[in-house]
Amino acid sequence: MSPANPGPAAAGEAPATRRRGGDLEAAIYDAVFAQLEAVGYRRLTMEGVATGARTGKAALYRRWRSKDELITDALKHVLPEPPTAPETGSLREDMIQILGCLRDTLLACRGAAFRVLKTEAEEGMGLVHDVVRDRLSRPVRDLLFQALREAAERGEIRPEAATRRVANVGPAVMVYQNLTEGGPITDEYLASLVDEVLLPITRP
Repeated sequence: MSPANPGPAAAGEAPATRRRGGDLEAAIYDAVFAQLEAVGYRRLTMEGVATGARTGKAALYRRWRSKDELITDALKHVLPEPPTAPETGSLREDMIQILGCLRDTLLACRGAAFRVLKTEAEEGMGLVHDVVRDRLSRPVRDLLFQALREAAERGEIRPEAATRRVANVGPAVMVYQNLTEGGPITDEYLASLVDEVLLPITRP
């Protein structure tokens, strides 16, 4: 068979494209997030990702042995390095900046990280959860806790409000918003979350 007539694609596979390297990888990762957004973790398949990326299923299995490995690498590709403490000297501004990092990550992965975490809470999976926890959820909660402790030391809030439980409130509200309501998380939304929910529960 000549190169000009390569014959039909294998059954069940999307027609392969000529993309290679970074272009193909980007298409595959984009297809992962599109699948997570459309069908969720349980129904995501390697075949569905291959179809979305317009490549062959074999191209995926040459690099990833399972969908967990594929989702993990896709998340590593888009999740930023853990944020650093803003230390603005104002609890309000610190919280807005930290929660802004969380918002930007939601946009980068289309909320996929939090949909996966919701499913994992039900099914007890760990591989993908570890990536999201280490790169995003734990650093954000730690920074918020640090900001609360510093605000308590400045006398800005009551000392008993500087707890990890209070630090978890903002991210929990944002995840709930993303999973149930959808829509953009604007700067105005972040400001209202801080002003109407978080600050009132920390002050006398």
